[in-house]
Amino acid sequence: MSGTGTGTHTRFVSTAVEPRERGREFGETWRQRVAATADGYRELFAHAGVRDLSGPGARALAAVEAWAPHLASEIRGIAEGAALPVETVAAVNARTEILASTRAGGECSTVVALRDGDEEPVAAQNWDWYAGLAANWLEWEIPHAGGGRTTTLTEYGIVGKIGVNDRGVGCLFNILHHRADTGAHGVPVHVVARRLLDEAGTVADGLRIIGGARTSASTTITVVGGRRAGRSAVAAELWPDGPGHVLPDPDGLLLHTNHFLSRPGAGGDTEPRTDPDTLVRYEVLRQALHGRGRDLTPAQALAALADHGGGVCVHAPEGRDDAFQTLAAVRIDFTTRRLDIHAGPPCRTHGNRTGANGD
Repeated sequence: MSGTGTGTHTRFVSTAVEPRERGREFGETWRQRVAATADGYRELFAHAGVRDLSGPGARALAAVEAWAPHLASEIRGIAEGAALPVETVAAVNARTEILASTRAGGECSTVVALRDGDEEPVAAQNWDWYAGLAANWLEWEIPHAGGGRTTTLTEYGIVGKIGVNDRGVGCLFNILHHRADTGAHGVPVHVVARRLLDEAGTVADGLRIIGGARTSASTTITVVGGRRAGRSAVAAELWPDGPGHVLPDPDGLLLHTNHFLSRPGAGGDTEPRTDPDTLVRYEVLRQALHGRGRDLTPAQALAALADHGGGVCVHAPEGRDDAFQTLAAVRIDFTTRRLDIHAGPPCRTHGNRTGANGD
């Protein structure tokens, strides 16, 4: 697979605040990495039977233009700066939609604990994806003309994914699969996450933004607000007829892996049949963290994500670029309203085998 390598934590701060100029600056700065990411996805798309990106890319760009024109401008700018066709960059942004029919097995695990008193929430996840794309992600800090800031962990050329903004609203990301999923004609879920981060001042704002997007592939975007934003969390399960919503349990704990937890989306969920590891990972986390929503510490959350039980912390076999691996463990720091990112499987830095009881 193109774009192979060992992931490291790269951070980039844009200077341009106008979307097209910001995209052009990004594309010029990271031209080789954007091209490598596009090459990697061309290979994955070809395995899924999609070899000509002009059609899917054009449809995705039209959907973004209609729903978030400033992000369509940014995608055009990235393409210009990276010297790539805009349809290619748009297709990379719609990679979830184009790959919706594939079944790879194993994916992301999310932990949120709202906590008590004056404590900020804990919100963390493992981002699991193809080992061959381990070098193709970064932390991107995005200033806005009005003085706001979006910070996101994303892939080179994709406008957003996991992140937090300066108002204390963050989001975590878990892919889903539904039998109603179709191709790249809906708003790409990565674009939904980015617009949420750019605009939301509360969790309710984020949910309204999500609810206004017509999507064609399924993903959970867990929206979390720090104390400044109301200290709450809701997992929005996007699917073509959704979204559905999942609330924390009575103790303030919210877990998600890669199967639907809400109705009616669960009725069309294909993941438990094709990739039942999602059920095992969810149960491993539930057993480790049940009743801890009021007092869970960041270290304890990351220790739970570092556990190999049920495949929570994922390692690809040697030489298997087409296998999944935990490319990064990410925690939203609501005190600083920034991301705490650990490249690679979290057992390397949070491998305390005492799991959720370690500090």
